Amino acid sequence: MVGCDALAVFVHHDNPLEEITIDQLAEIYRVGGSLSRWSQLGARIPAGRDRIVRVNRQSSSGTYEFFRDHVLGKRDFQLGSLDMNGSKEVVDLIASTPGAIGYSGMAFATPAVKVLRVSAAPGKAFHAPTVANVLSRHYPISRSLLIYTLGEPRPSIQKYIDWLRSADGQRIVADSGYVPIASGGKVSANSCGGAGAN
Repeated sequence: MVGCDALAVFVHHDNPLEEITIDQLAEIYRVGGSLSRWSQLGARIPAGRDRIVRVNRQSSSGTYEFFRDHVLGKRDFQLGSLDMNGSKEVVDLIASTPGAIGYSGMAFATPAVKVLRVSAAPGKAFHAPTVANVLSRHYPISRSLLIYTLGEPRPSIQKYIDWLRSADGQRIVADSGYVPIASGGKVSANSCGGAGAN
């Protein structure tokens, strides 16, 4: 593990909604889900756009798989979403679509979209995808950033992994918008993963 990430939930900047639960997200995205209109969530979208426009990552994306596993409980996505090839495209589409909702890594947040606070379950506290909330395991859609090797890494590859875990490498992780996990050169295996991500 070389860092942590949080899947942020984005809506259009003018959307009045401020928070959402994992269950509500599942009901928006899963096959047979019961939420298709913003008014069902108590939100009134400007210009009368009540229909929820689901923005998704493409099915080959690790972000798509993580959201499916940890938000939808491994159930299938319903058809009819707008599937984007990259995280930037997700955010750009939401920024220009008043009725849209989508998800992507926290590093892709911009002032053009609103980031919702998320609760792991009804009645539980809502948390924003921040560094502190990821490290404290309060944000429920957090994940580890991993590097895989085929068997034991060659010395040159191990040197690179060690550098990523060093103070210099972790500074780059942080500067890239992700959550560093090294403290004093040590990596905690339990640094990432919120209540909804285990």
